[in-house]
Amino acid sequence: MILYLLRRIVYAIPIALAVGFVCFMLVQIAPGDPINAIVPPDAPADVVEQVRKDYGLDKPLPVQFALWLSKVVVGDLGRSLATGRPVWSDLRTAIANTLTLAFTASSLGFILGCVLGGWRGPSAAPSSTGRRWAWRWPASRCRTTGSAW
Repeated sequence: MILYLLRRIVYAIPIALAVGFVCFMLVQIAPGDPINAIVPPDAPADVVEQVRKDYGLDKPLPVQFALWLSKVVVGDLGRSLATGRPVWSDLRTAIANTLTLAFTASSLGFILGCVLGGWRGPSAAPSSTGRRWAWRWPASRCRTTGSAW
């Protein structure tokens, strides 16, 4: 079992690097200059170059990727170009909203699945009492007892 886990971790390393590279390149090939989101359009050229240097965008792409990867590995996601806040604070807000939405959707799906399953499930039953039984015991329709579990 430990050998299996180690093998899976070793397989995950190149996959994580490839996903990181794809994400990095998607940001790089996006249209427009990210510096335009930071400095005003009428900013002098020397200010634009200084901001570009501060963010490391004046370096070649392989060097930018290596710097980005070295920071991401230790958990430093930097500052957002759009908001200027640390990326972790933006992610915390997004994760909280995502978890709220996921919990609400899962709860709604579970409740609707139980109710609709209890309503439609017994319609295939040969007796007329099946429908009433399902409404008295809706929890009996919410169990998963398949061989996959």
